[in-house]
Amino acid sequence: MAWQKISDLPDQRFVGPYGIEYWRIHEGQVFHQGRLLRKADAATFEFIPAHYFIARDAHAVYHAWTRLPAIDRDSFRQCGDYWLDNRHVYCEYETSLKALAEADCTTFRSLGGAYGADDHGGWYGGRRMKQCVRGDRLQLSPLDPLFALDDTHVYCDGKPLPGVDRTRWRLLNDGFSRDDSRIYYLERKLPRVDAASWRQLQGSWSRDHKHLFHMFMIETDPALRAQHGFSDDAG
Repeated sequence: MAWQKISDLPDQRFVGPYGIEYWRIHEGQVFHQGRLLRKADAATFEFIPAHYFIARDAHAVYHAWTRLPAIDRDSFRQCGDYWLDNRHVYCEYETSLKALAEADCTTFRSLGGAYGADDHGGWYGGRRMKQCVRGDRLQLSPLDPLFALDDTHVYCDGKPLPGVDRTRWRLLNDGFSRDDSRIYYLERKLPRVDAASWRQLQGSWSRDHKHLFHMFMIETDPALRAQHGFSDDAG
């Protein structure tokens, strides 16, 4: 994480994608997207180019035009998708940077993607993963950052896969995964699926000997079924 002083940039401004001017110093004052930060110290003001809303000066941390004096400026640092100071763990939402009240900043670590963990459990996108009570056992899938595993559960998008056999689970392609008796699309289990005859078709389409599936739903449209080799009386 490298901080960039606005005063060191050409024209003392930072323009991001689509020509959006995120930061600017004009006549000794700091602006974010055209809005004045009245208490910001222009001489020491700096931001992180990869995070258009995170900034600080010599006195405080800012999220966009909001000054955050409750954050300890000197210990504030990035931790994957999260942020830490010496008191709290923070998660950036669309319009704010909020402390996670239950997170332990002394043991918190980023696992990659939106996953994090402390000694008390797992986190995903700023939400406590209630089923994960051993954060020290949680690990990111090396094949897809949407998935993580601990000793007893498999998680997708932070949610446990219902009924999964953790020891027999394996990740497939395009969001599909399975154990010996269940097929999943992301965090949802395919209903009434025959795991022995199930196979993936293309993208989010799959089938077993009786059903055509789109994502995690059974598709009953006769025309679509016919396209995938089902006869009219096979539904």
